[in-house]
Formats: sequence, structure tokens, C-alpha cells
Amino acid sequence: MNRFRAGAGIPYSFVVLIMLIGLNACNEPAETNPVAKHQPGELFRVGSVVIHQADLTHHLQQHYAARSDEETRKAALQDLVRRAQFAQEAIDAGLASDPVINAEVHRLLELRLRENRLYPRLQQDPEVSEGQLREIYASQASRFQSPETRQVAVLWLDSGPDPQKIRRCAKRLSEARLFALENKAIADHPEKGFSVLGADYSEHSASRFRGGMVGWLSREGTLDPWSKALAEIAFKIEGKGEISPVISRKEGVFLVRLVDLKPAVKRPFEAVAASLLKTEQARLRKELEQEFEETILSQQPVEWADRE
Repeated sequence: MNRFRAGAGIPYSFVVLIMLIGLNACNEPAETNPVAKHQPGELFRVGSVVIHQADLTHHLQQHYAARSDEETRKAALQDLVRRAQFAQEAIDAGLASDPVINAEVHRLLELRLRENRLYPRLQQDPEVSEGQLREIYASQASRFQSPETRQVAVLWLDSGPDPQKIRRCAKRLSEARLFALENKAIADHPEKGFSVLGADYSEHSASRFRGGMVGWLSREGTLDPWSKALAEIAFKIEGKGEISPVISRKEGVFLVRLVDLKPAVKRPFEAVAASLLKTEQARLRKELEQEFEETILSQQPVEWADRE
């Protein structure tokens, strides 16, 4: 999981500065401590800058592909000596407390803390039992339910608000309904919709020459009022092949036939278990990260400077 190795390539110069700032604050100046003893693991010092064996090992890994032959080791040590000398010069110049350095140091310290304490825990997949997954599945049933859809055909006339025109349109579609019910070529073949009636009894341009077929609808229809009206009528029809009454609405006069339907289907637990597991593990990792941050914030009080 490479996303947890963001700090693996931290520039050595920043690492040195982090160390140096701490040493600069805590150690005596080099010239007042000429007989300071080297500590175990220490390779050399430049003023208050101390370079350890761990620093050399890190440098070899980052810049020399972890080679450890004598020639490579000497070259790496020369790098470290040069950088330590420049770092000490920067400290002597008062740059250890520069705001830019402080900001970068604080960012790197937070990153390193996360790498040491948090990321190893995040790399492990949180344990989630099948029982827990089944509880989540039951509590989020709507996520795994595909809604019922219906394929319909429609005869529609644009009546407008005029009552007389509404009556004329309704009468005309009543004739079409009676014909559809009595004509076996139409009545016995719902897959044809309203067949030839569409051309003479419908003003819906997209479907009139296709037997009134308008495709599949969900219960909510689409965003436009006409589609919503059609869906409301379609989902009140009880059986495949049946034809609605003639219905007048502000969107026009409708005659609707239920051509086919696909019932609502719930995806089984087995089909979604892997996705549920991944989602729950991501949630638990997020929870772990939140807990980590809250713990740090609660343990490190802030002392504000007095402001007059």
C-alpha cells in the first residue's frame, strides 16, 4: 500500500534541519563544549550538528541504492559532512528559527509521526465479520434494490385547457381504446403497443409512428411534467397488456398501455459482500485516523501568549 509511504523520500536537508533545530535549542554552543564525548552510534559532529550511523544508512538507501562498499560509503560520508557543514553555517546565521524552516519542520514532523504511529495500523485490513456485513446489508437494503420499471405505449392528444377540446380529445381516445380492446391483432400482442392506432390517434411525435411505444419508465418518470404524468398512469395499470382508462390531465389526454415490466430486484448479499467489505474497511480506517488525530490534539495543550 504505497500511499502510506509519502515520507519515504524526505529530503535529507530537512531531516538535518529538524535535528539541528532541536540541538540548537538544547545544546551548548560547540566552542563552549570542546571536550564533548561522542555518543554510541555517532559518526561525527560539526558544531551542534551530530550525524549518526542511522543517518548514513538512510542516505545510502536514498541516494546509493543501499550499496555499502567502502568507496560508496566514503562518498556518502562526504555528502553528509558537506551538508552538516552548511547546516551548521545556517544555524550560526540564525536560520534555524526562520518561519519557512519552521513551517516545513512542523509539516515533516507531523508526517513522520503519522508514518510511525498511524500508517502501520492503516496498512492492516480491519477485521469485519460476515455477521457484521450482513447487518450492514440489512440496514442499507435500499442501496441494493433496483426499482421496478415499466415499458409502455401511449396515445396522447394535446387538449390544452379548453373544456370542449378536452371532451373531444377524450371521446377520440375512447374510440381508440374500444378498437384496441376488440381488435385481436392489438389486444393479443402487447409487444406491439397500440400498433397502427398511433398514427391516427396520437400527437406525440416521438412515438406515434412506432405504435405509441415510449420505452421504459421508472415510477418517478423523468424531470418533465409530461413524463411524470405518463409514469403515474402507467404504474396504476395492474397487468401486462392492459390498457388504462382515458385520462385527462393538464398535460393533455392520455391512453396508456402496459407493454412489459421488470419487477424490483434486490441484489443478494453474496453479490455485494466484497463491495460492502471494502466500504466498511475504508470507514474503519477513516475512524482510526480520526481517533488518532483527536488523541494527539487532546494530549497536546496550547498555551497562548498573553496579548495586551
